[in-house]
Amino acid sequence: MDIIQIGIFYFLVIFFTLIFIIQAILAFPRKFRKKYISSYSPRTLIIIPAKGVDFGLQANLESIKSQNYKDYSIICVVDSEEDDSLKYIEDAGLKHVVSNYNSSGSGKVRAIATAIEKFRDFEVYVVADTDIRVSPQWLINLVRPLSIDDYGVSTTFPYFRSAGKFWSKFKTVWGFVGRGMMESEITVFGWGGSMAFKRELLDGKMDEFASDISDDMAVTRICKEKGLRIAYVPESTPDIYSPDDWPTFREWSVRQTSLLVSRNKDALKIGILLYGSMCLLIVASLVFSIFVSYFYLIWLIPLLISEIKIRSRLRDRGFQYYLAGLLMPFFYTWNLYLASRTHKIVWRGTEYKL
Repeated sequence: MDIIQIGIFYFLVIFFTLIFIIQAILAFPRKFRKKYISSYSPRTLIIIPAKGVDFGLQANLESIKSQNYKDYSIICVVDSEEDDSLKYIEDAGLKHVVSNYNSSGSGKVRAIATAIEKFRDFEVYVVADTDIRVSPQWLINLVRPLSIDDYGVSTTFPYFRSAGKFWSKFKTVWGFVGRGMMESEITVFGWGGSMAFKRELLDGKMDEFASDISDDMAVTRICKEKGLRIAYVPESTPDIYSPDDWPTFREWSVRQTSLLVSRNKDALKIGILLYGSMCLLIVASLVFSIFVSYFYLIWLIPLLISEIKIRSRLRDRGFQYYLAGLLMPFFYTWNLYLASRTHKIVWRGTEYKL
C-alpha cells in the first residue's frame, strides 16, 4: 500500500473504533429499578377507546375489568352504536358512550376527550387500549407514582407476545427498542396504550389535546410543558398478543415511527445516527475480518451484548428472535427513512395528515 492507502486505512480503523466504543457504551444495560410504593388509590376512571375487534378482545377486556383496586370505574368509548367492538363490550358487562367531542384530532383522542368531558368527578384518568391484556395489579401499580407531585404521567410499555410466525416474533424484539427508551429520563414518553394522569394535567389544555393525532405525543408534550416528569412502571407491563404478518407489521411499524418523527425531528437524527452507525460497524467488522484480520470481529461486541439483552428480556425462546435482533439495526434504519418520507397515515380505517 502507498502512503495514501495507509492513511485511509488507519482513518477507517480509528473511525470505526470510535463507533465501536460509543456503541459498546450504549449497549451495556442501564440500571433501572425504581419502585413506587404508596397506598395512594384515588377515584379512577379507566377509559377504553374502542374501534373494531382487536386480537383477543374479549380476554383483554375481562383482564382490564378484573383489577385489585378499591375505587375504579370503566367506560368504553365507541364511534357509533354499530361498531363491531360493541358486542364484546356488552358481553364483558362494561358501559359505553358514543364519542362526540368536537375537535379535529384523531378518533382516539376525541374518544378520550369525550370521556373526560362527560365524567368530570374522577381524580385520575387511565387510558387503556383494547389490545392489551393486563394483570390484576396493573392499575394499582400504574396509579401509585401520581402520589408524587413531580409526576404528571405514569405509564408503562407492552410485551409483544408472538401469536404468529416470524414477523410477530420480530415485533417482540422491536418492542425492546421502546422499552429501552422508557428506561431513560431523557427519552421516556407517555405510551397511550396504558397511561395514567390526574385530572389537572389537561386543565386549560383539553382543546389542544383533542386536536392532536396522537394521544401519546399530546400528553407527553403537555406534561413537559408543565414541568412535570413521566414515571415508567415496568410492574404494569401488559401483554399484546401479536399475530402480525409482514404487511401488518410493516404498516404498523411505519405508522408508529412516522408519528414519532413528525413530532420530534431530533428523534429522526438520533435514530439514524444510532442505528445507521451500528449498520456501518457490522458491515465494517465483516469486511475487515475477511480482508485484513479476524481481530476486527471485536467490533461485533455491541451486537453480541444486544443479543444477550434480548435473551434476558424474552419470555420465550427461539432462533427467530435472535435473528430479528441481528436484523434490527438495518430494519430500523430503513424504517426511519420511510417514516421521514411519510406525510399521511391510515389509523383504524381513517386517514390522517402528519
